[in-house]
Amino acid sequence: MQFRFIFLLAGLVFTMSCNKNAVSLSYTNAKDEVPLLGNLVFRFSQSMVKDSMLNVWDSTEYISFEPAIPGRFRWESPDQLVFSPAQPLNPATDYKARVKNSVLRFSKFDDIKDGDRISFHTPGLTLDNSQITWVGESSTSAVPQLDLLFNYRVNPESLKERMTIEVEGKKAEYAIITASPENRIAVRINGLKNEDKDLDARVTIDKGLKPEAGNNALAEPIKASLIVPSPYVLSILEMEAQHDGTEGTVRVVTSQQLSSENIKPLLQLDPNLGFSVEQNENGFTLRSDKFDVNKTYALTIYKGLRGKIGGVLKEDYSGSVAFGELEANIRFANSKAVYLSKNGGKNIEVQITNVPKVKLVISKIYENNLLLSQRYGYYPKETSSRYASYDGGYDDGYYDDGYTDVMLGDVVYEKELDTRTLPKSGAGRLLNLSQFEDRLPDFKGVYHIVIRSMDSYWVRDSRFVSLSDLGLIVREGQDKIFVFSNSIKTAMPVNGVNVSVYAANNQLIGTGATDGNGVAEINWSSKDFAGFKPAMVIAKTADDFNFLPFNNTRVNTSRFEVGGKRGNSSGLDAFIYAERDIYRPGEKVNFSVIIRDRQWKAPGDIPLKIKFLMPNGKELKSFRKTLNEQGSVEGSIDIGTAAITGSYNLEVYTSNDVLLSAKSFSIEEFVPDRIRVSTKLDKTSLKPGESSVLSLNALGRLLPTVTMRWRYR
Repeated sequence: MQFRFIFLLAGLVFTMSCNKNAVSLSYTNAKDEVPLLGNLVFRFSQSMVKDSMLNVWDSTEYISFEPAIPGRFRWESPDQLVFSPAQPLNPATDYKARVKNSVLRFSKFDDIKDGDRISFHTPGLTLDNSQITWVGESSTSAVPQLDLLFNYRVNPESLKERMTIEVEGKKAEYAIITASPENRIAVRINGLKNEDKDLDARVTIDKGLKPEAGNNALAEPIKASLIVPSPYVLSILEMEAQHDGTEGTVRVVTSQQLSSENIKPLLQLDPNLGFSVEQNENGFTLRSDKFDVNKTYALTIYKGLRGKIGGVLKEDYSGSVAFGELEANIRFANSKAVYLSKNGGKNIEVQITNVPKVKLVISKIYENNLLLSQRYGYYPKETSSRYASYDGGYDDGYYDDGYTDVMLGDVVYEKELDTRTLPKSGAGRLLNLSQFEDRLPDFKGVYHIVIRSMDSYWVRDSRFVSLSDLGLIVREGQDKIFVFSNSIKTAMPVNGVNVSVYAANNQLIGTGATDGNGVAEINWSSKDFAGFKPAMVIAKTADDFNFLPFNNTRVNTSRFEVGGKRGNSSGLDAFIYAERDIYRPGEKVNFSVIIRDRQWKAPGDIPLKIKFLMPNGKELKSFRKTLNEQGSVEGSIDIGTAAITGSYNLEVYTSNDVLLSAKSFSIEEFVPDRIRVSTKLDKTSLKPGESSVLSLNALGRLLPTVTMRWRYR
């Protein structure tokens, strides 16, 4: 009897535990196949939060994903939770999700049903398009190129192991041109003759191929049938239209590269509008900022369009251009701009497409963290004045993106903006930074600006902005660094700017201040450690601050003479002049040499050695000259009629063989520009007092025919 009572009590406890207060997951779009970028919706059978928590981005991990997906959560309604990823999901990958107990945090429920059996996957690898074009400069060197367009990036080496190409039923040899993983893989087909006929081709990609960063391989082979077009006929293979909210582009793919002639007269848009045309290796691209995304255009390509290898478009081609609904997008108009004058309008242009509301987040990056933020990036920890707590109140706290625990800066301004309230600037919008007040004015630094969508967390763009009037130019020498500071607004030198130089390891390696010319000269000594290489310059005054990182502002000097003047032991400079730089065999080279000392004075009648060297380095002629009282000397060299052509050098030495200067001349067989002049009088003989008309006719290779008449008495 006692045992029966114990069993009854245990059964009652089990029944009560099964009937505890639970909520179930009634709907989710996180099932089967999902796009790489898109919000994941989770709807519950009961209300889970109060209205005060709606439409606030939250970093609490309500749902765990495997593999992990960075992003944010937002309660769209009391019973519906939305997850917005911060970046695209992995391609061709299976995911699992589990609703965690943190979703019950603000509810009266203590259990979740059907929350641990969520699975979905991203689309598998597919071949979206394939086409064959002829590439080459002539019909004899042209070869067919197969372009494979996948939905994901593919490794060319992995593709080559699994791909076969057949032309007219026979296996064809090929070479993959693309070297790194790309969506578009270019393949050259070898061994085909240039015949005036179309050939049938077939591409087979065996199963097992994986996309880059993807986990699921092809389960079935991919097979595609296509045509190798005749190289003697030009055809239109594809026409694709895109619009970024500012400019529309129409990409036209032809069966061979186009000739370099102007093709714009062969194109017609209806309705008509202004456009530009750019030729490329696959056809041409038509661009215009006057395209209306809500309209459809007809593009006509007239017959007669010619290809490089001789193909001709034999019939007019007509196609429809439609852009459809634009994808939501936010981007700064200038992707490289960093510096903004604090004495100017403080406007930044932003391209915002199909995003009705945005959030502006401005952070201050502190002076000692500038190198780290430039190297590793910065992710702001936004504040929220509507962050709900357990007791139904609110905390004005931070929530983290989950990227890093290092605090490189702090958020100093946040605001939600209606896109329509931003002033228009052409096709973009103007973001004016005069509206925000820096809450940390005592700490020097630059700003990091994020502007993002309120609905889709991945639609965003960010930019470092230095709000300053200090313009900086830095020249790095072997043991000195010169810093030039000028006002961005007036371009005048700025005096008294304190300059600090930091190394790649974030250590201070030199300081200085600008003089009245706005120039600071900073001495530094290199060390045997790689981290002590100069990496950044910081300039500041009492009310201004600016910085110049070396990694992305360095000027390529390979096109310029930046080595500076090189002195010699004699202390003299030689300047060599000639009539021209090119001569023909049999002509005379006349030259003049001027010598000056370091005070730009004539050194007197000192002797010089002059050598004239042939292109092979052998000496053609050598002689001595003495300077006149003006410090100059003249000379000439006769070039033989059988002289070898090429680059000759004239070198000037002191009497003790110190090279002062050299100048090169070209000796070439060329036909100089000539003008043929003919004259004619209207009379063969004249008497005193009679008049006559002189006609002069000039004809040259680079001149039109010129005829002139004079009357003489």
